[in-house]
Amino acid sequence: MFRSLFFKTAVLALLSPAIALAQAGGTLCHATPQETSKQVPWAGNVGDIQWSADQPDCKVDASGLPWITVSVMPPVSGSSGQRVLRYAVDTNFSPAKREGKIQVGDATVTLEQAGGPPPGMAYSPSRLEFTFTQGKEILMEATKTLFVGSEEPLLFTARLAAAAPWIKVNDTEAKAPQTQHSFMVTVTATGKDPGVYQAAIQIEAPGASNAKELVPVTMTVEKAK
Repeated sequence: MFRSLFFKTAVLALLSPAIALAQAGGTLCHATPQETSKQVPWAGNVGDIQWSADQPDCKVDASGLPWITVSVMPPVSGSSGQRVLRYAVDTNFSPAKREGKIQVGDATVTLEQAGGPPPGMAYSPSRLEFTFTQGKEILMEATKTLFVGSEEPLLFTARLAAAAPWIKVNDTEAKAPQTQHSFMVTVTATGKDPGVYQAAIQIEAPGASNAKELVPVTMTVEKAK
């Protein structure tokens, strides 16, 4: 008898692992939530869903969802059959929305959380400056590194905002989405008259909150002293 009872309970659990078994006898708990789906914002928040069930020990299960915590509150005052499911949702730092299903007896409540704001693109330095003195440097050329990065993998590119033959940007496009990348910027002052030369490098990262940024480049050529 015990083996038969155990077998029936095991088969039921295998067919639907999240179904709540109200009693050891394996009687299926029938639950009726007032809301079967709910949309929540990306920021962490809590909320309540009222529900009723035909048995007093109907189970609630949100296992496998580390970003959702659930608890069953005492019955609503004046209504012994009406219960409250309280949920707490963590902040969604990913720009992609996510969905979780909470099992309430034989019913399912779906929580759909909006994606967070797109990641920002950071870069350093905020400007590139070069200085040469005529007749002092043997090689009138210099290279500096422009670093870019983000919390989420992005496809970074860097190119001149306008034609400037005295500047060269190496490796103008990352091969795949990355959380950080570096571009080598080389300027050449050979043949340039004394003066200040200005240009800008445009860096881009589609999907970032600041998808385009300009990095000023200044090259100063001084007279020989």
